[in-house]
Amino acid sequence: CNMDDNEAGSVLSSMIQFIKNHGEEQAEQLKREAEQEFTIECEKIVGTEKDRLDKIFEARLEQEGVEMKIKKSKAMNVQRIRKMVERNKWAEETHKDSHLKLQERMAENPDEYKEILKNLIVQSLIKLMETNVKVMCRESDEEMVLEILEEAGQIYKDLMKEKVLVLNGKEPGLNIIIDPKKYLPEYNPETPQNSCSGGVKLHARKGRIVISNTLDDRLALCYQESIPQIRKLLYPSY
Repeated sequence: CNMDDNEAGSVLSSMIQFIKNHGEEQAEQLKREAEQEFTIECEKIVGTEKDRLDKIFEARLEQEGVEMKIKKSKAMNVQRIRKMVERNKWAEETHKDSHLKLQERMAENPDEYKEILKNLIVQSLIKLMETNVKVMCRESDEEMVLEILEEAGQIYKDLMKEKVLVLNGKEPGLNIIIDPKKYLPEYNPETPQNSCSGGVKLHARKGRIVISNTLDDRLALCYQESIPQIRKLLYPSY
């Protein structure tokens, strides 16, 4: 059966329209798929970048936190050191003031100072336990030391005779004199390194054995033992 020209044209138009519609459907589907893939890829890129930025931000926060802690620690240490320096400063001032008051008291109470000197000599002799002993004192104290030297020596001998069993009740030998060549320095608050508030030093065996029993030694010992109480009194809140 032969188609005329009109029928052939109609069939061709239908085929063309079908192909066009199919092509448009395919193109639309490809477009939708491309848009979906684009959206998914964008979300991946955005997510990855967000994670990267979050990590950078967290790292910066952590670093800033560490730096802040370091700065805080340094500031606290500086403050602590300042407090320590201030406390030590006032404690040292208290120590210096104690030296001055001690010197004034000894100057105003010579009988009390003489008794202290005697006891310091006795104690030093007990620590030495030597036969030939020399006493060093301030030149200004020499006369006072001469007055008490014999008595101090006798007190020492009596104590040793009574307390030391190996002596069997015998009195130990003792030759004690003032060292004529060496004097302790006089009190001078302007040069504390070369100053002595009083007291004595005893030595034996050509100076190889020395017992220092000056008032400065005693005051230093009391000061060291009293530092916690001094600081508590000066800075009760610390």
